[in-house]
Amino acid sequence: MSKEIIYNPEMRLRLMTGINQVARAVVATYGSAGPAVMIQHRSAGIAPVFTRDGATVAKAVMMQDRIADLGGRMLRDVAGAVSRQVGDGTTTAIVLAQVLAQGCLKSVAAGFHPMQLKKGLDLALVLVEQDLQDKAVTGVTSDWIEKIAAVAGKSEPKTAKLLVQALAELGLQRTLTFQLGNGLDDELDIVDGIQYEQGYLSPYFSTDKTREEAVLEHPYILLYDREINDLMSLIPILEQVREQGRPLLVIAEDVVDKALTGLLLNHVRGTFKVVAVKPPGFGDKRIDRLKDLALLTGGQAIIDVHGLNDKLEQLTLAQLGQATRAIISAKCTTIIGAAGDPVAIEQHSAALRREAERILTKKPGDGSATGNRHDFGELQERLALLSGKTGTFSVGGLTDFEIKERMVRIENAYLSAKAALEEGVLPGGGVALFRCIAVLEKTIAENAEQQQGLTIMQQALAAPLLKITQNAGLNSEAVIAELNRLHDDHATLDTQSQRYGNFLDIGIIDPVKVMRLALRNAVSVVGTLISSEIVVMKVPDPSIMAGYSPEWAAATREDPRA
Repeated sequence: MSKEIIYNPEMRLRLMTGINQVARAVVATYGSAGPAVMIQHRSAGIAPVFTRDGATVAKAVMMQDRIADLGGRMLRDVAGAVSRQVGDGTTTAIVLAQVLAQGCLKSVAAGFHPMQLKKGLDLALVLVEQDLQDKAVTGVTSDWIEKIAAVAGKSEPKTAKLLVQALAELGLQRTLTFQLGNGLDDELDIVDGIQYEQGYLSPYFSTDKTREEAVLEHPYILLYDREINDLMSLIPILEQVREQGRPLLVIAEDVVDKALTGLLLNHVRGTFKVVAVKPPGFGDKRIDRLKDLALLTGGQAIIDVHGLNDKLEQLTLAQLGQATRAIISAKCTTIIGAAGDPVAIEQHSAALRREAERILTKKPGDGSATGNRHDFGELQERLALLSGKTGTFSVGGLTDFEIKERMVRIENAYLSAKAALEEGVLPGGGVALFRCIAVLEKTIAENAEQQQGLTIMQQALAAPLLKITQNAGLNSEAVIAELNRLHDDHATLDTQSQRYGNFLDIGIIDPVKVMRLALRNAVSVVGTLISSEIVVMKVPDPSIMAGYSPEWAAATREDPRA
C-alpha cells in the first residue's frame, strides 16, 4: 500500500486544526454551568447520546481530513487516559492541552527549538505538581467527599450521599460497579464479592460493548490449574451447564489454540455463554489462590497432583463453584455473591491470620528478611481476597438518555472522590491551577527557549478558570481581579450562586490527583506533538469499498464484499 508523507509546517497546522475542533466541542460542557452535547448514534434509528462528559464528546468528534483527525485523536487519548485514571478532569486536560499546543506551535513557528520548549514544559510540570501537593488539604472528611462527588456529578446531592456511603463501606481497595437501573431513583447494593486483576482472554467475550465488559448472571465456575488446548475436553461440562440454562466462567492457567477459538465461536453464536480468564497470583502461589477461590465459590479446584487429578471430561456440576454474578473486564474479574460456606471461609481466614502473626513475631535473623516480607504480603493479599466486598450502583432516571448520561457522570464522580482521599483537595473551578502561576513567575530557566516553555505553561494554567467563567456568563477579568484581591489560597468562586468564599465552605472542591494527572497527560501529548516533524500515513484504496453499503450490511447482517 502506498504511503503519504506530510512535512512541517503543513503537518502541525493540520494537526492543530483537529485539536481546535475537538477542544471547541468539549469545552462547551466545562464547569457546573456547562451545557450538554447531543451525539448522533452511529446506527440509524437509534436515539442519540446525551452527555456532559468530556471524554465521551471527544471520542465522538471525527474529521474527514485524516491529519486533522490525528490531532483530534491526540486529545481523545488525553481525555481517555485521565478518565481511566481518576474519572474526572477530562475536560480540564483537553483545555490545558489545547492552550499548550497553541502556544508551543506559535513559538516553534517564531524560531524556538521544540526540544528546548519541551524541557521548559517538563520543568514547569514538576514545579506545578510540587506546588499542588504542598498546598493540598489532606484528612478528607465525609462532608468533603460528598461535596466533591456533587461537583464532579454536576450537583446531585442525593447521589453524592450514596457515593459517600459506598466509599465508607468499601474503602479504597474494594470495587464499586455501575449498571443501568430500572427505576427513577439511584440504588446502592453492597454485597460480598471477590475481585482480582486478570481480565478476559479475548475482547470477543465481551457482552456489553459500550463498557467493554462480560457480564454473567448466576454462573457456574470451573477452576483448573493447567492450560486447556482441546475444546472437546470441555464439551461434556459445557453441555451440563447449558442444560441448566446458566453461563460458565472458566478460570484456568490458559486457554489456547482451538480451545479458545471454539469457546469464542460458541459464545458469539449463543450456543454456550462462557468466558475464560486466568486465575489470580503468579507461579507457585497460584495454586493457593485457586484453592481460595474454590472455597469462596463452593466448588473444587481441579489441580494436578502427580498426574492423579480428575480429567475435564469427567467433571460434574457438583465440582463447579457458583456465584450470583460475574463481571469481567479487560483488566479484572469481579465475582459477586459467591456461594461458599461462610463458616469454612472464616476458619480458613483465621488460620491465615495466625500464620501472618507468626511471621510478624519472628526475631531478626530468623529466616530471610526478604522472604518473610514476601510471605507476609502474600498472606495479606489472600486475606483481602477472602474477606472482599463489592458494591453495585444502579443508576436511575426517566429515560434511557438520562440514565446513560448520568451513569458516566456518577462513575466519574466516584473515581474523583477516591482520588481526593489519596492525595488531598484544593479549590475547584480552575482556581488551584491559576494560583500555581505565581510559582512559575519566580522561576528562571536555563535559557530563553526554556523560559518560553514556562510562559506557555502560565497561559495554560489560567485557561480552565477563564473557560469555566465564560461558560457561566461571567466576566473573567472581574473574577480574576476579585480572587487576587482576596489573597487567600483557599478562596474560590461558586459560578452558580456567584459567591466567593473558602472552597470547603461553598463546596467547590477538586482532588489534587485529578488536576495533577490532567496536567501531566496534557504536557505529555503536547511534547509528542512539537517533537514530531513528519507524519507518514497509508493512502486508503477506495476500490476496497466499491459496492459496500453499511446500511444494507447492517440490515441483512451480510457483507456485500464477501
